Formats: sequence, C-alpha cells, structure tokens
Amino acid sequence: MFWLPVLVLILVAILLALWPLLRGRGPVDPMDQAVAFYQARKAELERQHGAGQIGAADFEAAMAEQGRHLLALGRGRGAVTGDGAARRRKIAALAMLVVVPALALGIYFRIGQPGAPDLPLASRDVTPQNMDVASALQRIEQHLARNPDDGRGYEVIAPVYLRAGRFADAAFAYRKVVALLGPSATRLADLGEALVAEKDGIITAEAREAFEKAVTLEPAYAKARFYLAVLLEQDGNRAGAIERLTALAGELGTGPGRLRVEAEIARMRTEPGGLAGGLAGGPASEAGQSIAALPEAERQAAIRSMVDQLDTRLAGGGGTLGEWQRLIRARLVLQEPDKAREALGRAREALAGEPDSLKILEALAGDIPARAP
Repeated sequence: MFWLPVLVLILVAILLALWPLLRGRGPVDPMDQAVAFYQARKAELERQHGAGQIGAADFEAAMAEQGRHLLALGRGRGAVTGDGAARRRKIAALAMLVVVPALALGIYFRIGQPGAPDLPLASRDVTPQNMDVASALQRIEQHLARNPDDGRGYEVIAPVYLRAGRFADAAFAYRKVVALLGPSATRLADLGEALVAEKDGIITAEAREAFEKAVTLEPAYAKARFYLAVLLEQDGNRAGAIERLTALAGELGTGPGRLRVEAEIARMRTEPGGLAGGLAGGPASEAGQSIAALPEAERQAAIRSMVDQLDTRLAGGGGTLGEWQRLIRARLVLQEPDKAREALGRAREALAGEPDSLKILEALAGDIPARAP
C-alpha cells in the first residue's frame, strides 16, 4: 500500500516533466528562417525608399548586402533537419524515465524510514529555546547580584516575580526600583500591589502608604485609586468603597481594568458585612447584615464592641488560630497596632504547641507596623 502511491507519484512527476519534450515540433530549416527574414527586411527597405527616408544608392547597397548574406547561408547550410533535436529529446526523456527514479529511490532507501511511526504533535518539543524564562530569570538575578544598583534590572525582573507568584521577591524588587530610580505613580502602585499579593489581599500599612503617595503624584492613577477604595471596605466602610469604585468605573474605558472594578463592585454589593460580618459569623449572617445596615458611627461602635468581646473571650480561654487571626486583623483595621501587637504575643503563647500555626502568625506579624522610636 505504501509503494503503490509512491509509484503513481513518480510517474505523474515524470509525465509532467516530459510533456514539453513529447509534444516536440516539426523539423526546422534555418534556410527557411533566413528567407523569411530576407523578405521582411526587403519589404522594410522598400517602404523606407518609397517614403524618401533612404536614397536609391543606400537602398541598392542594403539589398545587395541582404542578398549576399542569403547566398552565403545557402552555400554552407547543408541538410539540416530536426533529427538532432529529436535525438536530444529522446536522451532527455530516457534520463528522466530511468536516472531520476533510480536516484530518488536510492536516496530514499538510504535515509528514508517508511516503517517509522508518526510522532504525535503533543509529544514534540516545540518550546523555543529563547523562551526559557527560568534561565533568563537566573541570568538577570546573577547580573543584579553583581550590580545591586541597577534599577532598570530590578524594574525588568519585578513583574516577572509577580506573575510567577514570588510576591515577596516582587515586593523587594519594587522597593529597589523606587529607591534607585525614584518614585512615580506607576512604581509606587506596583509596589503596593506586590505587597497586597504577598499578604493574601490584606492592604498593609506599607501598601497603604505606597498607594497614597501614588495618588499624590498622579491623582487620576486608576490602580492606586482602586486599592484605596478596597481599603475603605477593609476599614469597615463598604458604602464608601462602592461609591469610589463606581466613580472610578465611570472614568475608565471599556477593557479589563473596568471589568475588574465592576466585578469588585458586584462582589461588595452581593456580600454585605465586611469586617462586621466576619466578626458576627459571616457577611451573610443576620447579625452581620444588621451591623452593616447601621449608620457609620453606630457601625464603628458596634464593631469595636465585638472586637473587645472577642479579645476578652480569647484572653480568658484561649482560642483557635482563625479566631486569633480575626482579632489581630480587626485591631489593625481599627488602627490599633499596639493592641494588635499585644494580641499577637498572647496568640503565640496560646498556640506554642502548634508549629504550623506559629508560622502563620509570623507571617501575619509582618502586617503590624513597628513601634515608633
């Protein structure tokens, strides 16, 4: 089954190559061509003489020259027929019929593998060598280790870290960018975004400061305004967060940025409660919804009361890791870093026998601002 289509293809290819030779032409006599040229040249000379373009002497000289050329060709032409051309066509046809197939088959038998199985596309190595991100990243890191003041290098590597999920490295790189190249709205907002990603969505004091500086430099900068609006929700002011995000969405054109803002607005509207909901048993709980519906001053007072109650309960009988996390985060949201630090110390004592919990607490400790000197 394999060799039959191969044979057909060879015959078709040979036929197409031989077709001009097989058609051929009749015998061609050079004398006939010379006579035809003589007649055409004679007619042209007569036309020029009749029109007065050449004189009688020139006309006679030109006609004599054409006659001598025709006589010389007639004396030396011999019998010229198409036999020579026909022989050459036969030799070329024979070469195509025998030599070309023999050469092709010989090469194929030497390097071809008709029995080799097909290689599925999914198993082929189609990754370009120049797209080895890990190697490129390693080279940049080595360069930065030798040149720690190369701000452009950090600016290149920071977003790569962020996309790779290396949020702590991304935050470090963005800090270096700001320090070496100077602050700008874009650089500060990127730093804040990396810090938020590092803390699993919590906007820390450092991230807040970065976003606020970005807005100071460029008040209309969308990314910084987005996170500052989300920060309002984190602080318990969900209505204010929705208001700011709605205004931001109205300023953005159609695209991914606006879709993200609108998705955040939809989330806030469908999940009422914020911090109050978390302390009251969930944003969808009846208590959480009741607190969220209170005026701002009453809502803040209710939240603070609930945080104090949680603090008292954990101080008396210990608690789970999740409860300690809620207490520490609540103190941070209420702008009470000293109480958050105190709660962290008590949580470490209460969970001293749980190494995994202590690791999570240490990560949370990075959100607590250091004491002022």
